[in-house]
Amino acid sequence: MLIEDQKKIFEKLHNVSRETMQKLEEYRRMIICTQKKYNLIGKSTLDKIWIRHLADSAKIFPFVLKYHSTLQQKPKICDVGSGAGFPGIIISVLFQEYKIKNNLSLIDSNEKKCLFLRSVRDKLGLNFEIINQRAEKLNVKYQIIMSRALAPLKSLFPILKNINDKNTFIILHKGENWERELKEIKNKWKFKFNVVKNSKLIDNSGGITIIISNLQKKL
Repeated sequence: MLIEDQKKIFEKLHNVSRETMQKLEEYRRMIICTQKKYNLIGKSTLDKIWIRHLADSAKIFPFVLKYHSTLQQKPKICDVGSGAGFPGIIISVLFQEYKIKNNLSLIDSNEKKCLFLRSVRDKLGLNFEIINQRAEKLNVKYQIIMSRALAPLKSLFPILKNINDKNTFIILHKGENWERELKEIKNKWKFKFNVVKNSKLIDNSGGITIIISNLQKKL
């Protein structure tokens, strides 16, 4: 699919300004230009960035916005395993689009990818903290946690344990095996969840967004 056609799909799904579209296009170019240096995304998705990465990341913004507005004060938000900045950078761009003050951190243990995140932040004039550390070693509680394609739930929940509390909302991108992942952890963890199917304009493989709350390890 041509880049312009991908942009039209993004605009159909997300009504944003021309300035925001320009920022996202600059971000896409930065990924392309530094792909060999940082190995940011899968090679097979380089010609599909607008759909596979930008639109797929932006789809969770309504949920982030919902919980951001209902939680008291200014909640701490993080993107765990941010990598190339998905979904964290997209969420930061959209916060800027709607002039919403926020407290966003992008967490990644890979130093080179953190350097890339810093270059994007500076180039696009965004506002977020970059934490070059493994999330499980942090001693900070976040009220909204995002993570995209980092690990199966059985591996992800232990990573998030220390930064999650009973009032945290965890927003996750999951593929077609999401039901199997839920079955794998049901005997060790208790939680509430809500599943939202992906738009077929983005993905027709059966991927979903799953929102976890009240996550606690069973005794």
